[in-house]
Amino acid sequence: MSRLTKTGGEMKPFLKAVTLLSLFTILNSCKSNFVEPEPQPGRRDYVWKVDTLETPYDRMGKLWGSSPTDVWRTSDGDWDRSISHFDGEKWSSYGISGLFNTKAIYGFSYNNVFLGADNGSIWRYDGNNWKLFAGLTKDGHSGIVFDNIWGESAINFYALGAYVDENGYANNAVIAHYYNEKWEMIKTDVLYGIVEHLYKNFSDNKIYLQVIGGRNLTDSTHIYEYSEGKFLKLYSNIWTQGLQADISLINNEVHFVLGNEIAVRRNNKFQTIVNVNNPNFYQRIWGRSSNDIFLLMTDGLAHYNGSTIEYLFYFNKTPRTQIYGAALFENDVFFLVDEAPTGLTLIYHGKLKQ
Repeated sequence: MSRLTKTGGEMKPFLKAVTLLSLFTILNSCKSNFVEPEPQPGRRDYVWKVDTLETPYDRMGKLWGSSPTDVWRTSDGDWDRSISHFDGEKWSSYGISGLFNTKAIYGFSYNNVFLGADNGSIWRYDGNNWKLFAGLTKDGHSGIVFDNIWGESAINFYALGAYVDENGYANNAVIAHYYNEKWEMIKTDVLYGIVEHLYKNFSDNKIYLQVIGGRNLTDSTHIYEYSEGKFLKLYSNIWTQGLQADISLINNEVHFVLGNEIAVRRNNKFQTIVNVNNPNFYQRIWGRSSNDIFLLMTDGLAHYNGSTIEYLFYFNKTPRTQIYGAALFENDVFFLVDEAPTGLTLIYHGKLKQ
């Protein structure tokens, strides 16, 4: 009798093993050949509303929100208006005693929001109040200014910035890592300038960062890969329109702005998403997917949907009007606009038509 013969309605052990092995091989073959579905083209049918914040001439803020009814904005202007909050109906601004020059803000839920300011201070909002979370120093210097915060959770995040050098310029780079209730100052001696952005590429766990700094009064941007305590420079150019670099985390994948090219990095190589031929492109992006990217232009906000680039709105006043922050949700988008000619701080709130 063959070993593959069934007896009494039961499968022989050898046949069971062969069947399971074949199934495992088929499943793994399907998995290896699986291709991520192409994301849907981002929609453009927004209805826009513009709010004016009562915080004039405080240009370098940031935005973050847990939902369209819980959006935060920071300001480095008057301390009594250094924090603004949107509750779904209106914006309100206020200050916290002892908290000055607020810049960085990032959170993980409505009751776990972190804010970075000057003097190396990190503050936390617990859903009711802001409280000092940490006062950090590096090499004995307490004058750290944090420009940005990013992380994966409330027990694993980075605070980024710099402190001044002997010439009074903020070129001493700082990366502070909070992990499991402990802070580590990452050694950044090879960097020169302000660490403005840092993100992890979730598909391969690689970390990328952007540093803004300059020697001989010529500002420039540098993109690095960080691994095992070492920084590998990937791109560098002077900080001017058409050449500037930036990075943005879009759908857990780091997207790079390299002059007029928007790219991702796979297998240690840049792969182009789109080349932006419009000379008004101002090298700053935000997005939900590679087919749903918002682009800062010198005269407004444009959108890439995977095939074409079109304007969503134009600025009322130019030149020098810029967007300094964004908060994106499924149906709502918020953009922090500094209207330099008028000194107004505006929030452009777009809502997709239902």
